[in-house]
Amino acid sequence: MSEGRSLMNAVVMGPTVVDLVDEVAATTPGRLAVHGSDATLSYAELRARAQGLAGLLAARGVRPGDLVGLCVERSAALVVGALGILMAGAGYVAIDPAYPDDRIDWMLEDSRAAAVVCDGATERRVGRDAIVLGPGGRTGAPQAAPECFMRPTPADAAYVVYTSGSTGQPKGVLVDHAALSNLVTWHRNAFALGADDRCTQVASPGFDAVIWEVWPTLAAGASLHVVPAELRRDPVGLRDWLLAKGITVTFIPTAVAEGMVQLSWPTDAALRFVLTGGDALGSRPPRGLPFTLVNNYGLSETAVVATSGAVDPDGDGPPSIGRPIAGIEARVLDERGEPVPPGTVGELVIGGVAVALGYLHRPALTAERFSTDGTTRRYRTGDLVRERPDGGFDFIGRLDDQLSIRGFRVEPGEVVAALNAHPAVEASVIVGVGPTSAQRTLAAYVVAGGERRPDPGELAQFLRASLPEYLVPSRFVWLDRLPLNAHGKVDRAALPPLTDDVVAGVPGPRGDHGPRTPVEVTIASVLSELLDVAEIGVDENFFLLGGHSMLGAQLIVRLENLFDVELSLRYLFDHPTLGEIAAGVELQMAGARVGTRAG
Repeated sequence: MSEGRSLMNAVVMGPTVVDLVDEVAATTPGRLAVHGSDATLSYAELRARAQGLAGLLAARGVRPGDLVGLCVERSAALVVGALGILMAGAGYVAIDPAYPDDRIDWMLEDSRAAAVVCDGATERRVGRDAIVLGPGGRTGAPQAAPECFMRPTPADAAYVVYTSGSTGQPKGVLVDHAALSNLVTWHRNAFALGADDRCTQVASPGFDAVIWEVWPTLAAGASLHVVPAELRRDPVGLRDWLLAKGITVTFIPTAVAEGMVQLSWPTDAALRFVLTGGDALGSRPPRGLPFTLVNNYGLSETAVVATSGAVDPDGDGPPSIGRPIAGIEARVLDERGEPVPPGTVGELVIGGVAVALGYLHRPALTAERFSTDGTTRRYRTGDLVRERPDGGFDFIGRLDDQLSIRGFRVEPGEVVAALNAHPAVEASVIVGVGPTSAQRTLAAYVVAGGERRPDPGELAQFLRASLPEYLVPSRFVWLDRLPLNAHGKVDRAALPPLTDDVVAGVPGPRGDHGPRTPVEVTIASVLSELLDVAEIGVDENFFLLGGHSMLGAQLIVRLENLFDVELSLRYLFDHPTLGEIAAGVELQMAGARVGTRAG
């Protein structure tokens, strides 16, 4: 990790999240810490199980400064696993169990993980001798004496999250305890988080937002509630669950939050703050909500959150991404690295204690994007912004080809490298399709390496063996050659327009039947807008047209507003064609007229 430590700030020694959680467990041991489908844990139980895991890790030879893979489904066990690894003095590598086996294996090898912690559902997939957590993080190991544990310092590595890499492989972002503690302190102060708060865990285990959800909550002595999987992207169901559980602070990804805030809310809801981020927020909330909507911007390289701001329902234009949080210094620079006046577009450069140590085992890439200014680390984001008169920032776009897909930052080069590994592919280029980040999917232009041209379904299945689902293109277009500019690079402006008849798994013409009933016509119009597809047949599949769960959440909200119905995301998965969606809407409308609800 020497390449990261060479970039360290001079940090003030202070409590880490391990110290803070331990203090809560010592003073209020019976207080509720985590509630998941697998277990409900008090702070005393959480600490005891984490200490048992830390003892097992030490017995396996894990030492302070090591990294340990953490591949556990969203649950109370996930929290036990993360805390236990930190209690052993190690940092954890966040791995999403939804990733393909090849990607999980690669991340464990690349991070040089000294051990792996998993659960029963992921044990067979990690490919090595792992420590397996039972429900609620049970290990069967006794709690060891506190002096057996190495308490981390602010300068020690806390975690690694992997992001898409332009070289064809993901890159690990190494974050220290000082940056994590800065996030925790800012969050607790900004949202007046206290022991009586009830917070949520929504994000996927490999997404850095889970860091933000877990540690400020536990450090404040509040309770963390794991949202049921089937509700995470269902705005109606999620709203009802938040109300029923008395949740006070929650993070919701942008695509779901935009729909959820448009629903009706009781004025006496316990919910105080809805925090959102990951995509550009394109609209403002309506007046009269019982909570404050807060828009946030950040990167894995800046410990999740860099700027934050409450969204004014009465403001003009799209919401800003807010102002720099405590511990962050934001500069807007031109191509020469000089500051630009407020109101001028430039590259956002983040500095401060929240900046990551660098890219794990990637010294050249670290030197390219990270720098030091005295004792301050800085990171060039590659994002173009404009400073507002109030000190907030407008997000404008990217300096490079990087895309944002459903909250994930995607380097097209990683998808190109995976696609070009197919024996029938000679070359390819990846582009984003869709008007907004939340609606965007990937499309691939492909040049064959021979006479055989695999169908889109074969190419998509090939990519799923090594890439997570959000990196798999929804459309494939075959070209005789890629258009090049005078410099020998792909001329993206010269690529032919995408046609609606080239979709992963559905090559050929559209369905024979267009929308027939008024309900089908209305829903077809909504689908055309969401999917950026001109015409849709009644037998066409929402998901094979480029739809995904985030767009499904938006569709559900649109249907409720248009027809006063409440379809679930589960219904959409089971009935994905235009005709089936319309039938469900019509059934509920008929049921509503006779006093029943179908669905």
